[in-house]
Amino acid sequence: MRALALLVDRLTNLAAMASTAGAPDDTAVMAVRDALRQLAARSREGPMLCRVRNNTLDIDGTALTVSSARATSNDAAITRLTHRVNVLGIGSITVREGAAPGELLTLARLLAQQSVSDAPRSSSESETPTMVAAFGGDPLANEMLRTWSVLVTRAALVRDDETMISTPGSALAKLAAARTDDATIGAVRMLTDVVNEAQLRGDAVVIEGVARALMARLRVIGSGVGRVAIEGGIRRLLRPGALDLLARCLPRSTDRGTLLQLMARAGDAGVETLIGHLLIADDAIGRRAFFDGIVAIDVGSLMLFELLRDSRWYVVRNAAALLGEMGVEHADVAMLPLLAHTDDRIRIAVARALMRLRTPKALQALHAKIDDTTAEVRRLSAAAFGLAGGAVGGLRPPAARLSAALEREADEDVALEMLAALGRLGSADAVQRLLRIAVPTSQELAAGSQRDSWVRVAALEALVRARGHAMLVVIETLLTDADAEVAGAAVRLRDILTP
Repeated sequence: MRALALLVDRLTNLAAMASTAGAPDDTAVMAVRDALRQLAARSREGPMLCRVRNNTLDIDGTALTVSSARATSNDAAITRLTHRVNVLGIGSITVREGAAPGELLTLARLLAQQSVSDAPRSSSESETPTMVAAFGGDPLANEMLRTWSVLVTRAALVRDDETMISTPGSALAKLAAARTDDATIGAVRMLTDVVNEAQLRGDAVVIEGVARALMARLRVIGSGVGRVAIEGGIRRLLRPGALDLLARCLPRSTDRGTLLQLMARAGDAGVETLIGHLLIADDAIGRRAFFDGIVAIDVGSLMLFELLRDSRWYVVRNAAALLGEMGVEHADVAMLPLLAHTDDRIRIAVARALMRLRTPKALQALHAKIDDTTAEVRRLSAAAFGLAGGAVGGLRPPAARLSAALEREADEDVALEMLAALGRLGSADAVQRLLRIAVPTSQELAAGSQRDSWVRVAALEALVRARGHAMLVVIETLLTDADAEVAGAAVRLRDILTP
Protein backbone atom coordinates (compact mmCIF):
# COMPACT_ATOMS: atom_id res chain seq x y z
CA MET A 1 0.00 0.00 0.00
CA ARG A 2 2.88 2.38 0.70
CA ALA A 3 4.32 1.61 -2.74
CA LEU A 4 0.94 2.36 -4.30
CA ALA A 5 0.64 5.61 -2.33
CA LEU A 6 4.11 6.67 -3.51
CA LEU A 7 3.19 6.05 -7.15
CA VAL A 8 -0.07 8.00 -6.79
CA ASP A 9 1.82 10.93 -5.24
CA ARG A 10 4.37 10.99 -8.06
CA LEU A 11 1.68 10.76 -10.74
CA THR A 12 -0.10 13.68 -9.09
CA ASN A 13 3.11 15.72 -9.11
CA LEU A 14 3.69 14.80 -12.74
CA ALA A 15 0.21 16.01 -13.70
CA ALA A 16 0.73 19.25 -11.76
CA MET A 17 3.98 19.94 -13.65
CA ALA A 18 2.30 19.25 -16.98
CA SER A 19 -0.52 21.69 -16.20
CA THR A 20 1.77 24.53 -15.11
CA ALA A 21 4.89 24.10 -17.22
CA GLY A 22 3.36 22.39 -20.22
CA ALA A 23 5.59 19.33 -19.87
CA PRO A 24 7.14 17.54 -16.90
CA ASP A 25 10.89 17.28 -16.59
CA ASP A 26 12.77 14.02 -17.02
CA THR A 27 13.40 13.73 -13.29
CA ALA A 28 9.66 13.61 -12.54
CA VAL A 29 9.08 11.01 -15.24
CA MET A 30 11.89 8.84 -13.90
CA ALA A 31 10.45 9.18 -10.40
CA VAL A 32 7.14 7.77 -11.64
CA ARG A 33 8.86 4.89 -13.38
CA ASP A 34 10.87 4.10 -10.26
CA ALA A 35 7.72 4.10 -8.11
CA LEU A 36 6.00 1.78 -10.59
CA ARG A 37 8.94 -0.63 -10.43
CA GLN A 38 8.73 -0.65 -6.63
CA LEU A 39 4.99 -1.35 -6.74
CA ALA A 40 5.43 -4.16 -9.27
CA ALA A 41 8.12 -5.69 -7.05
CA ARG A 42 5.82 -5.57 -4.02
CA SER A 43 3.00 -7.11 -6.04
CA ARG A 44 5.14 -10.16 -6.77
CA GLU A 45 5.38 -10.86 -3.04
CA GLY A 46 1.66 -11.57 -2.67
CA PRO A 47 -1.89 -10.22 -3.10
CA MET A 48 -3.30 -7.14 -1.40
CA LEU A 49 -6.83 -6.57 -0.15
CA CYS A 50 -7.74 -3.12 1.14
CA ARG A 51 -11.22 -2.27 2.44
CA VAL A 52 -12.17 1.36 2.99
CA ARG A 53 -14.46 2.54 5.75
CA ASN A 54 -14.74 6.31 6.25
CA ASN A 55 -11.22 7.44 7.23
CA THR A 56 -9.85 3.94 7.74
CA LEU A 57 -7.91 1.68 5.40
CA ASP A 58 -8.16 -1.97 6.43
CA ILE A 59 -5.18 -3.60 4.69
CA ASP A 60 -5.17 -7.39 4.90
CA GLY A 61 -6.79 -7.16 8.33
CA THR A 62 -4.65 -4.28 9.67
CA ALA A 63 -6.51 -0.99 10.16
CA LEU A 64 -4.83 2.38 9.47
CA THR A 65 -6.91 5.28 10.82
CA VAL A 66 -6.48 8.86 9.65
CA SER A 67 -8.39 11.58 11.47
CA SER A 68 -8.32 14.07 8.60
CA ALA A 69 -6.68 14.81 5.27
CA ARG A 70 -4.12 17.04 7.03
CA ALA A 71 -3.48 14.82 10.01
CA THR A 72 0.06 14.40 11.22
CA SER A 73 1.21 10.93 10.27
CA ASN A 74 4.39 8.92 10.10
CA ASP A 75 3.36 8.05 6.56
CA ALA A 76 2.11 11.17 4.80
CA ALA A 77 1.61 9.32 1.50
CA ILE A 78 -0.77 6.86 3.17
CA THR A 79 -2.64 9.80 4.72
CA ARG A 80 -3.11 11.43 1.33
CA LEU A 81 -4.14 8.14 -0.27
CA THR A 82 -6.74 7.55 2.45
CA HIS A 83 -8.20 10.97 1.74
CA ARG A 84 -8.30 10.27 -1.99
CA VAL A 85 -10.08 6.92 -1.75
CA ASN A 86 -12.73 8.49 0.47
CA VAL A 87 -13.26 11.42 -1.90
CA LEU A 88 -13.58 9.02 -4.83
CA GLY A 89 -16.06 6.86 -2.93
CA ILE A 90 -13.97 3.69 -3.13
CA GLY A 91 -15.05 0.71 -1.05
CA SER A 92 -12.25 -1.77 -1.72
CA ILE A 93 -9.05 -2.29 -3.71
CA THR A 94 -7.87 -5.79 -4.58
CA VAL A 95 -4.56 -6.52 -6.32
CA ARG A 96 -3.61 -10.06 -7.27
CA GLU A 97 -0.14 -11.42 -6.86
CA GLY A 98 1.95 -10.69 -9.95
CA ALA A 99 -0.25 -7.94 -11.39
CA ALA A 100 1.13 -6.57 -14.65
CA PRO A 101 2.86 -3.16 -14.42
CA GLY A 102 0.35 -1.70 -16.88
CA GLU A 103 -2.52 -2.73 -14.61
CA LEU A 104 -0.83 -1.20 -11.57
CA LEU A 105 -0.26 2.04 -13.46
CA THR A 106 -3.93 2.11 -14.47
CA LEU A 107 -4.93 1.67 -10.82
CA ALA A 108 -2.64 4.49 -9.72
CA ARG A 109 -3.96 6.77 -12.49
CA LEU A 110 -7.50 6.22 -11.18
CA LEU A 111 -6.44 7.04 -7.62
CA ALA A 112 -4.57 10.14 -8.79
CA GLN A 113 -7.77 11.69 -10.19
CA GLN A 114 -9.45 14.50 -8.32
CA SER A 115 -12.83 12.88 -8.88
CA VAL A 116 -14.20 9.82 -10.63
CA SER A 117 -15.56 11.99 -13.46
CA ASP A 118 -12.01 13.11 -14.26
CA ALA A 119 -10.85 9.57 -14.95
CA PRO A 120 -10.47 8.51 -18.57
CA ARG A 121 -12.74 5.96 -20.16
CA SER A 122 -11.62 3.09 -22.30
CA SER A 123 -13.24 2.83 -25.72
CA SER A 124 -11.20 0.02 -27.23
CA GLU A 125 -13.26 -2.33 -29.34
CA SER A 126 -10.94 -5.17 -28.38
CA GLU A 127 -11.57 -4.67 -24.67
CA THR A 128 -12.06 -8.02 -22.97
CA PRO A 129 -12.93 -9.47 -19.57
CA THR A 130 -9.19 -9.63 -18.92
CA MET A 131 -8.61 -5.97 -19.76
CA VAL A 132 -9.62 -2.65 -18.18
CA ALA A 133 -13.41 -2.57 -18.01
CA ALA A 134 -14.58 0.93 -17.07
CA PHE A 135 -14.02 4.02 -14.96
CA GLY A 136 -17.08 5.33 -13.13
CA GLY A 137 -19.91 6.55 -15.29
CA ASP A 138 -22.78 4.17 -14.63
CA PRO A 139 -24.39 5.02 -11.26
CA LEU A 140 -25.52 1.40 -10.85
CA ALA A 141 -22.15 -0.17 -11.58
CA ASN A 142 -20.43 -1.20 -8.35
CA GLU A 143 -17.06 -1.65 -10.06
CA MET A 144 -14.94 1.43 -10.71
CA LEU A 145 -12.12 -0.52 -12.31
CA ARG A 146 -11.42 -4.14 -13.13
CA THR A 147 -8.51 -5.65 -15.00
CA TRP A 148 -7.16 -9.18 -15.02
CA SER A 149 -5.47 -8.63 -11.63
CA VAL A 150 -6.92 -5.42 -10.16
CA LEU A 151 -10.42 -4.72 -8.85
CA VAL A 152 -11.67 -1.44 -7.41
CA THR A 153 -15.26 -1.24 -6.15
CA ARG A 154 -17.38 1.62 -4.97
CA ALA A 155 -18.39 2.12 -1.36
CA ALA A 156 -21.47 0.02 -0.60
CA LEU A 157 -24.52 1.34 -2.35
CA VAL A 158 -27.22 2.41 0.12
CA ARG A 159 -30.46 0.65 -0.68
CA ASP A 160 -33.48 -0.70 1.15
CA ASP A 161 -33.73 -4.45 0.68
CA GLU A 162 -37.47 -4.24 1.25
CA THR A 163 -37.96 -1.69 -1.55
CA MET A 164 -38.69 -3.63 -4.69
CA ILE A 165 -39.48 -2.52 -8.21
CA SER A 166 -42.84 -0.76 -8.10
CA THR A 167 -44.34 -2.58 -11.07
CA PRO A 168 -46.28 -4.80 -10.56
CA GLY A 169 -46.65 -3.39 -7.06
CA SER A 170 -49.76 -5.21 -5.90
CA ALA A 171 -48.37 -8.74 -6.40
CA LEU A 172 -45.06 -7.86 -4.77
CA ALA A 173 -46.84 -6.14 -1.89
CA LYS A 174 -49.03 -9.18 -1.38
CA LEU A 175 -45.97 -11.44 -1.15
CA ALA A 176 -44.28 -9.08 1.32
CA ALA A 177 -47.42 -8.97 3.49
CA ALA A 178 -48.11 -12.74 3.40
CA ARG A 179 -48.04 -14.26 6.89
CA THR A 180 -49.76 -17.57 6.20
CA ASP A 181 -49.17 -20.41 3.78
CA ASP A 182 -52.42 -19.68 1.95
CA ALA A 183 -51.49 -16.02 1.52
CA THR A 184 -48.04 -16.99 0.24
CA ILE A 185 -49.52 -19.46 -2.27
CA GLY A 186 -51.92 -16.79 -3.53
CA ALA A 187 -49.11 -14.23 -3.92
CA VAL A 188 -46.93 -16.70 -5.84
CA ARG A 189 -49.81 -17.45 -8.22
CA MET A 190 -50.19 -13.74 -8.92
CA LEU A 191 -46.44 -13.40 -9.49
CA THR A 192 -46.44 -16.38 -11.86
CA ASP A 193 -49.02 -14.58 -14.00
CA VAL A 194 -46.87 -11.46 -13.82
CA VAL A 195 -43.82 -13.43 -15.01
CA ASN A 196 -45.77 -14.95 -17.91
CA GLU A 197 -46.94 -11.53 -19.09
CA ALA A 198 -43.52 -9.93 -18.60
CA GLN A 199 -41.86 -12.71 -20.60
CA LEU A 200 -44.26 -12.11 -23.50
CA ARG A 201 -43.39 -8.39 -23.41
CA GLY A 202 -39.67 -9.05 -22.93
CA ASP A 203 -39.77 -6.97 -19.73
CA ALA A 204 -36.51 -7.90 -17.97
CA VAL A 205 -36.97 -5.29 -15.20
CA VAL A 206 -40.17 -6.89 -13.95
CA ILE A 207 -38.61 -10.36 -14.12
CA GLU A 208 -35.72 -9.14 -11.96
CA GLY A 209 -38.10 -7.59 -9.43
CA VAL A 210 -40.02 -10.84 -9.05
CA ALA A 211 -36.78 -12.86 -8.82
CA ARG A 212 -35.38 -10.69 -6.06
CA ALA A 213 -38.67 -10.75 -4.14
CA LEU A 214 -38.95 -14.53 -4.29
CA MET A 215 -35.32 -15.09 -3.30
CA ALA A 216 -35.64 -12.60 -0.40
CA ARG A 217 -38.77 -14.41 0.81
CA LEU A 218 -37.08 -17.79 0.51
CA ARG A 219 -34.36 -16.66 2.94
CA VAL A 220 -36.85 -15.94 5.73
CA ILE A 221 -39.74 -18.36 5.22
CA GLY A 222 -39.86 -21.55 7.23
CA SER A 223 -40.74 -25.04 6.05
CA GLY A 224 -44.15 -26.07 4.84
CA VAL A 225 -46.38 -25.57 1.81
CA GLY A 226 -45.60 -21.85 1.71
CA ARG A 227 -41.93 -22.59 1.11
CA VAL A 228 -42.86 -25.18 -1.51
CA ALA A 229 -44.87 -22.49 -3.31
CA ILE A 230 -41.91 -20.09 -3.25
CA GLU A 231 -39.67 -22.82 -4.67
CA GLY A 232 -42.21 -23.40 -7.42
CA GLY A 233 -42.22 -19.70 -8.31
CA ILE A 234 -38.42 -19.75 -8.53
CA ARG A 235 -38.50 -22.80 -10.81
CA ARG A 236 -40.78 -20.85 -13.13
CA LEU A 237 -38.02 -18.27 -13.49
CA LEU A 238 -35.55 -20.97 -14.55
CA ARG A 239 -37.31 -21.68 -17.84
CA PRO A 240 -35.30 -20.55 -20.90
CA GLY A 241 -37.23 -17.36 -21.72
CA ALA A 242 -37.26 -15.98 -18.18
CA LEU A 243 -33.66 -17.09 -17.63
CA ASP A 244 -32.57 -15.13 -20.68
CA LEU A 245 -34.29 -11.98 -19.40
CA LEU A 246 -32.69 -12.42 -15.98
CA ALA A 247 -29.27 -12.62 -17.62
CA ARG A 248 -29.93 -9.33 -19.40
CA CYS A 249 -30.38 -7.65 -16.02
CA LEU A 250 -27.08 -8.86 -14.62
CA PRO A 251 -24.70 -6.07 -15.80
CA ARG A 252 -26.76 -3.22 -14.32
CA SER A 253 -28.27 -4.97 -11.31
CA THR A 254 -27.48 -3.68 -7.82
CA ASP A 255 -28.04 -7.21 -6.50
CA ARG A 256 -26.01 -9.46 -8.80
CA GLY A 257 -25.41 -11.97 -6.03
CA THR A 258 -29.10 -12.80 -5.72
CA LEU A 259 -29.53 -13.17 -9.48
CA LEU A 260 -26.50 -15.47 -9.68
CA GLN A 261 -27.81 -17.61 -6.81
CA LEU A 262 -30.99 -18.09 -8.77
CA MET A 263 -29.19 -18.79 -12.06
CA ALA A 264 -26.94 -21.31 -10.33
CA ARG A 265 -30.09 -23.36 -9.66
CA ALA A 266 -30.40 -23.79 -13.42
CA GLY A 267 -26.98 -25.51 -13.59
CA ASP A 268 -25.61 -25.91 -17.11
CA ALA A 269 -28.60 -24.07 -18.57
CA GLY A 270 -27.71 -21.01 -16.51
CA VAL A 271 -24.09 -21.08 -17.63
CA GLU A 272 -25.09 -21.63 -21.25
CA THR A 273 -27.32 -18.55 -21.04
CA LEU A 274 -24.51 -16.43 -19.58
CA ILE A 275 -22.01 -17.66 -22.18
CA GLY A 276 -24.44 -16.73 -24.94
CA HIS A 277 -24.74 -13.19 -23.55
CA LEU A 278 -20.97 -12.94 -23.06
CA LEU A 279 -20.33 -13.68 -26.72
CA ILE A 280 -22.71 -10.97 -27.96
CA ALA A 281 -22.14 -8.32 -25.27
CA ASP A 282 -21.06 -5.04 -26.87
CA ASP A 283 -19.85 -3.17 -23.77
CA ALA A 284 -17.13 -3.86 -21.22
CA ILE A 285 -19.36 -3.76 -18.13
CA GLY A 286 -21.66 -6.37 -19.63
CA ARG A 287 -18.82 -8.65 -20.69
CA ARG A 288 -17.28 -8.48 -17.23
CA ALA A 289 -20.59 -9.19 -15.48
CA PHE A 290 -21.30 -12.27 -17.60
CA PHE A 291 -17.69 -13.44 -17.24
CA ASP A 292 -17.78 -13.19 -13.46
CA GLY A 293 -21.20 -14.82 -13.34
CA ILE A 294 -19.94 -17.89 -15.18
CA VAL A 295 -16.97 -18.16 -12.81
CA ALA A 296 -19.22 -17.76 -9.76
CA ILE A 297 -21.61 -20.50 -10.85
CA ASP A 298 -18.61 -22.74 -11.58
CA VAL A 299 -20.26 -25.34 -13.81
CA GLY A 300 -20.37 -25.90 -17.53
CA SER A 301 -16.66 -26.43 -18.17
CA LEU A 302 -17.42 -29.01 -20.88
CA MET A 303 -19.08 -26.26 -22.88
CA LEU A 304 -15.96 -24.13 -22.56
CA PHE A 305 -13.74 -26.93 -23.87
CA GLU A 306 -15.81 -26.90 -27.05
CA LEU A 307 -15.39 -23.12 -27.37
CA LEU A 308 -11.59 -23.49 -27.33
CA ARG A 309 -11.94 -24.84 -30.87
CA ASP A 310 -14.11 -21.96 -32.10
CA SER A 311 -12.93 -20.02 -35.17
CA ARG A 312 -13.59 -16.62 -33.53
CA TRP A 313 -10.57 -15.32 -31.62
CA TYR A 314 -12.58 -13.57 -28.90
CA VAL A 315 -14.59 -16.74 -28.19
CA VAL A 316 -11.40 -18.76 -27.73
CA ARG A 317 -9.89 -16.02 -25.57
CA ASN A 318 -12.95 -15.86 -23.29
CA ALA A 319 -13.15 -19.64 -22.97
CA ALA A 320 -9.48 -19.87 -21.99
CA ALA A 321 -9.83 -17.05 -19.46
CA LEU A 322 -12.91 -18.68 -17.91
CA LEU A 323 -11.25 -22.09 -17.59
CA GLY A 324 -8.31 -20.45 -15.85
CA GLU A 325 -10.51 -18.48 -13.46
CA MET A 326 -12.58 -21.55 -12.66
CA GLY A 327 -9.42 -23.53 -11.87
CA VAL A 328 -10.21 -26.39 -14.25
CA GLU A 329 -6.78 -28.01 -13.96
CA HIS A 330 -7.33 -30.68 -16.59
CA ALA A 331 -7.89 -27.89 -19.13
CA ASP A 332 -4.12 -27.42 -19.34
CA VAL A 333 -3.72 -30.12 -22.01
CA ALA A 334 -6.44 -28.57 -24.18
CA MET A 335 -4.91 -25.11 -23.93
CA LEU A 336 -1.24 -25.97 -24.50
CA PRO A 337 -1.49 -26.02 -28.33
CA LEU A 338 -2.99 -22.53 -28.22
CA LEU A 339 0.30 -21.12 -26.92
CA ALA A 340 1.46 -21.43 -30.54
CA HIS A 341 -1.59 -19.62 -31.97
CA THR A 342 -0.84 -16.89 -34.49
CA ASP A 343 -3.13 -14.42 -32.68
CA ASP A 344 -1.24 -12.80 -29.81
CA ARG A 345 -4.53 -12.01 -28.00
CA ILE A 346 -5.23 -15.72 -27.70
CA ARG A 347 -1.67 -16.50 -26.63
CA ILE A 348 -1.84 -13.87 -23.88
CA ALA A 349 -5.20 -15.16 -22.59
CA VAL A 350 -3.97 -18.76 -22.61
CA ALA A 351 -0.72 -17.84 -20.85
CA ARG A 352 -2.67 -16.02 -18.14
CA ALA A 353 -5.02 -18.97 -17.75
CA LEU A 354 -2.11 -21.42 -17.45
CA MET A 355 -0.57 -19.16 -14.81
CA ARG A 356 -3.82 -19.43 -12.86
CA LEU A 357 -3.86 -23.22 -13.15
CA ARG A 358 -0.15 -23.61 -12.24
CA THR A 359 -0.02 -27.30 -13.06
CA PRO A 360 3.41 -28.77 -13.90
CA LYS A 361 2.42 -29.13 -17.57
CA ALA A 362 1.18 -25.53 -17.67
CA LEU A 363 4.33 -24.05 -16.14
CA GLN A 364 6.69 -26.14 -18.24
CA ALA A 365 4.86 -25.01 -21.39
CA LEU A 366 5.16 -21.40 -20.26
CA HIS A 367 8.92 -21.81 -19.74
CA ALA A 368 9.20 -22.63 -23.44
CA LYS A 369 7.61 -19.29 -24.40
CA ILE A 370 10.43 -17.15 -22.98
CA ASP A 371 11.30 -16.04 -26.53
CA ASP A 372 7.73 -15.35 -27.69
CA THR A 373 7.27 -12.36 -29.99
CA THR A 374 4.76 -10.73 -27.60
CA ALA A 375 6.12 -8.98 -24.49
CA GLU A 376 3.23 -9.94 -22.20
CA VAL A 377 3.64 -13.63 -23.04
CA ARG A 378 7.38 -13.36 -22.27
CA ARG A 379 6.59 -11.62 -18.97
CA LEU A 380 4.24 -14.42 -17.94
CA SER A 381 6.78 -16.99 -19.08
CA ALA A 382 9.45 -15.37 -16.91
CA ALA A 383 7.09 -15.30 -13.92
CA ALA A 384 6.45 -19.04 -14.40
CA PHE A 385 10.15 -19.76 -13.89
CA GLY A 386 9.88 -18.57 -10.32
CA LEU A 387 6.80 -20.57 -9.37
CA ALA A 388 6.72 -23.87 -7.56
CA GLY A 389 5.11 -26.66 -9.53
CA GLY A 390 7.14 -26.41 -12.70
CA ALA A 391 9.86 -28.76 -11.52
CA VAL A 392 10.89 -31.65 -13.72
CA GLY A 393 12.04 -34.73 -11.82
CA GLY A 394 12.01 -32.72 -8.60
CA LEU A 395 14.40 -30.09 -9.98
CA ARG A 396 13.57 -26.43 -10.54
CA PRO A 397 13.98 -25.16 -14.12
CA PRO A 398 17.59 -24.19 -14.90
CA ALA A 399 18.50 -20.52 -14.64
CA ALA A 400 20.66 -20.58 -17.78
CA ARG A 401 17.75 -20.30 -20.19
CA LEU A 402 16.27 -17.39 -18.27
CA SER A 403 19.65 -15.65 -17.99
CA ALA A 404 20.23 -15.96 -21.72
CA ALA A 405 16.78 -14.53 -22.45
CA LEU A 406 17.51 -11.62 -20.08
CA GLU A 407 20.54 -10.63 -22.15
CA ARG A 408 18.33 -10.35 -25.25
CA GLU A 409 15.34 -8.69 -23.59
CA ALA A 410 14.56 -5.13 -24.67
CA ASP A 411 11.27 -4.64 -22.78
CA GLU A 412 11.82 -3.15 -19.32
CA ASP A 413 8.81 -4.79 -17.64
CA VAL A 414 9.78 -8.21 -18.95
CA ALA A 415 13.39 -7.73 -17.83
CA LEU A 416 12.21 -6.84 -14.31
CA GLU A 417 10.08 -9.98 -14.22
CA MET A 418 13.09 -12.05 -15.32
CA LEU A 419 15.26 -10.60 -12.56
CA ALA A 420 12.57 -11.30 -9.98
CA ALA A 421 12.20 -14.86 -11.28
CA LEU A 422 15.94 -15.46 -10.90
CA GLY A 423 15.60 -14.42 -7.27
CA ARG A 424 12.68 -16.80 -6.78
CA LEU A 425 14.65 -19.64 -8.38
CA GLY A 426 17.45 -18.99 -5.89
CA SER A 427 19.81 -21.53 -7.43
CA ALA A 428 23.58 -21.03 -7.32
CA ASP A 429 23.61 -20.14 -11.03
CA ALA A 430 20.78 -17.64 -10.56
CA VAL A 431 22.51 -15.97 -7.60
CA GLN A 432 25.79 -15.68 -9.49
CA ARG A 433 23.99 -14.11 -12.44
CA LEU A 434 22.28 -11.56 -10.18
CA LEU A 435 25.55 -10.73 -8.43
CA ARG A 436 27.21 -9.95 -11.76
CA ILE A 437 24.40 -7.51 -12.50
CA ALA A 438 24.12 -5.86 -9.08
CA VAL A 439 27.86 -5.47 -8.43
CA PRO A 440 29.79 -4.28 -11.50
CA THR A 441 33.34 -5.50 -12.02
CA SER A 442 36.31 -3.15 -11.92
CA GLN A 443 36.58 -3.51 -15.70
CA GLU A 444 32.96 -2.40 -16.15
CA LEU A 445 33.52 0.54 -13.84
CA ALA A 446 36.65 1.55 -15.74
CA ALA A 447 34.89 1.26 -19.07
CA GLY A 448 31.80 3.08 -17.82
CA SER A 449 29.62 0.26 -19.15
CA GLN A 450 27.76 -0.69 -15.97
CA ARG A 451 24.05 -1.32 -16.17
CA ASP A 452 21.15 1.09 -15.62
CA SER A 453 20.23 1.88 -12.02
CA TRP A 454 16.87 0.14 -12.13
CA VAL A 455 18.43 -3.10 -13.40
CA ARG A 456 20.98 -3.17 -10.58
CA VAL A 457 18.36 -2.31 -7.94
CA ALA A 458 16.06 -5.06 -9.20
CA ALA A 459 18.94 -7.56 -9.15
CA LEU A 460 19.83 -6.54 -5.59
CA GLU A 461 16.23 -7.00 -4.44
CA ALA A 462 16.15 -10.43 -6.13
CA LEU A 463 19.35 -11.40 -4.29
CA VAL A 464 17.75 -10.51 -0.96
CA ARG A 465 14.74 -12.59 -1.95
CA ALA A 466 17.03 -15.54 -2.78
CA ARG A 467 19.47 -15.43 0.14
CA GLY A 468 18.10 -12.98 2.71
CA HIS A 469 20.58 -12.01 5.45
CA ALA A 470 23.42 -13.72 3.59
CA MET A 471 23.36 -10.75 1.21
CA LEU A 472 24.21 -8.19 3.90
CA VAL A 473 27.88 -8.40 2.88
CA VAL A 474 26.97 -7.43 -0.68
CA ILE A 475 24.64 -4.70 0.52
CA GLU A 476 27.39 -3.18 2.66
CA THR A 477 29.65 -2.85 -0.38
CA LEU A 478 26.96 -0.89 -2.22
CA LEU A 479 26.12 1.61 0.53
CA THR A 480 28.62 4.03 -0.97
CA ASP A 481 28.04 3.11 -4.62
CA ALA A 482 28.58 5.93 -7.11
CA ASP A 483 25.02 5.43 -8.34
CA ALA A 484 22.80 7.26 -5.86
CA GLU A 485 19.75 5.08 -6.62
CA VAL A 486 21.69 1.89 -5.99
CA ALA A 487 23.15 3.29 -2.77
CA GLY A 488 19.67 4.33 -1.62
CA ALA A 489 18.28 0.86 -2.35
CA ALA A 490 21.16 -0.69 -0.41
CA VAL A 491 20.35 1.48 2.64
CA ARG A 492 16.67 0.54 2.40
CA LEU A 493 17.38 -3.18 2.14
CA ARG A 494 19.92 -3.05 4.97
CA ASP A 495 17.31 -1.44 7.22
CA ILE A 496 14.79 -4.13 6.31
CA LEU A 497 17.22 -6.96 7.09
CA THR A 498 18.55 -5.37 10.29
CA PRO A 499 15.65 -3.44 11.89
